[in-house]
Amino acid sequence: MAIMHNNPNSDFQSNSQTGFSAQANQYRLPALMLCFVFIFSVLAYGQAGAKKPVKEPLKRILFVVDASQSMWGQWEGKPKMEVAKLLLSRVIDSLERVPGTELALRLYGHQFTYPPGRCDDSKLEVPFGKKNHARIKAVLRNTNPRGTTPIAYSLEQAANDFEGMTDSRNMIILITDGLEECGGDPCAVSRALQKRGVALKPFVIGLGTGMNNQLDCIGTYFDAEDSDNFATALKTALNQVSKDLTTLTVELTDSKGLPSVTDVAMSIYEQEKKVLAYNFMHTMNEKGNPDTLFVDYQPVYNLELHTIPSLHLDNIRLEKTTHNTIKIPVSQGKIKLSTTNPMPFGKELYGLVRRCGEETILHVIQGGQTADYLTGCYDVEVLSMPRLLYEKIEVEENQLKQIQIPEPGVLVLQRRSPVKGDLFVEYNGRLVWIYSLDSESVTAESLVLLPGNYRLVFRAANAKRAAYTREAAFTIISGKTKKVKL
Repeated sequence: MAIMHNNPNSDFQSNSQTGFSAQANQYRLPALMLCFVFIFSVLAYGQAGAKKPVKEPLKRILFVVDASQSMWGQWEGKPKMEVAKLLLSRVIDSLERVPGTELALRLYGHQFTYPPGRCDDSKLEVPFGKKNHARIKAVLRNTNPRGTTPIAYSLEQAANDFEGMTDSRNMIILITDGLEECGGDPCAVSRALQKRGVALKPFVIGLGTGMNNQLDCIGTYFDAEDSDNFATALKTALNQVSKDLTTLTVELTDSKGLPSVTDVAMSIYEQEKKVLAYNFMHTMNEKGNPDTLFVDYQPVYNLELHTIPSLHLDNIRLEKTTHNTIKIPVSQGKIKLSTTNPMPFGKELYGLVRRCGEETILHVIQGGQTADYLTGCYDVEVLSMPRLLYEKIEVEENQLKQIQIPEPGVLVLQRRSPVKGDLFVEYNGRLVWIYSLDSESVTAESLVLLPGNYRLVFRAANAKRAAYTREAAFTIISGKTKKVKL
C-alpha cells in the first residue's frame, strides 16, 4: 500500500502538443569498408528488376590532403600524418573493389620546408584514372610533412583536376589539421567551385577541434577529435557521392513554433523493411540551427523521438535530391526529485513516473536528478519507506517542477533472538503495512524511514500462541535515529 500525498504546488498548466503517436579499437575501419563496397556496388548496377536500367554516372573523388609541417603533431600517440595515411589507405583499398569510381590525390605543404615555405606548394600527385589505388597509397606512404598551409590555392587548383569531366559526379574531400596560412580565402574559392558546377560541396575533415568557425564555410565540416571520428566522417562523406543527395533537418519546435528544442536522441526506421536505419542525437550547429542530416533516399521513413514519453512520426516521405525539413512540436518542462544529500547509509531514492491515471511506467527518476518531460500531467511514485505518491503534477514548458522529499530518519531495531513481525505507518487512523522484519536475524537492523508515526507488531519467532504478540509505537523525526528494542 502507498501513502498518498497530493502535491500542494501542482500549479503548472499543460501545453502538450498532440497529433503524434508522436563505439572501439584504434584506427578501425572494416565495417566502413563493407559499407562503402555495398553502397557503391548497388548504385553502380542500378535498381534490380528495372525494365530500363538507369546508367549511373561515374563517381570521381579527389582527396586533398594536408602535408604541412604541423601534421607532425601527435594524435593518439602517433603523428597526425601517420594516422591519416593509415585510415585513408584503408578506405582506398575498399574503394578499389567498387566499380564506376575513380580517385585522385592532391597534396599540399609537402614540397618546400617551412620556414619559409611556399604558398604555391600544392600538387596533383595522382590524377584521376582507373586502377590507380596502389599508386595513391605509395605516394601517401612516401610523403612527409614539410611546409605551410595554402588551402585556398589548393582548392583553386583542384578545379583543374576535374577539367573536362562533366559526365561524372565530382567530389572533394579536404583533410587538414590547420587553417589557411597564405592569406587566401578558401570559402570564396569553394563557392566559386560550386557555382561553376565543378564539384559537389566539399567535405572538410579537421584533425582536431576548434577550426569549425573558419572552415565550415568551405563545405560540410567535421571535427575529428580522434580516429573513430575521422573514420565516421570519411564514411559520411563517401556515402554522399554514392547516391542522390538527400538531406534532412528535424526542427523540434516549442509552443511558439520556434525550433529551439535540442539534445534529444532520434531513431529513423525504414518503413517498408521495418529496420533501424539511423540514430542521431539532435544537435544545433555552430550557427544555432538544427544540424543537417545526410540520409539515403527511401520512399518512406518512420521517426521516433526519444522524449519522455516518446513521440512517433510515421509515413515521412522525403524528396530526392533536395533538402527536406520536418517540424515536430516538442514542448518540454522539467521534474526534479530533491532529497537530502547525502542520504543515510548511502541509500538512493527513485521515483516511478507515469502519465496521470495511467499504469505504464514512463521513466524512473533518481533522487537529485532533473529530467525533461513533455508538457502535461504526471504522477510520481517515490520508492521511499513508506512510499509517497505525488499526483497530478502539471509540467509546464521551460519550467522546473521540484518534488521535495522530506528528510528521513533512521530506525535501529535491536534484538537478541529472531522475531516475526511487520512494520506499519499510522495514516489517517489506520495502519498501513510497509515492511516485514527479517525473521532470521539476531543482529541490529537499520531502516531509513520518512518522518511519521509508526507501529511494530511482532512476536518471538518460536512462539506458538498469538497471545505472545507485542507492539511498539514510536515516531521518526527527520535527521534523527530512533532505537527500538524487540
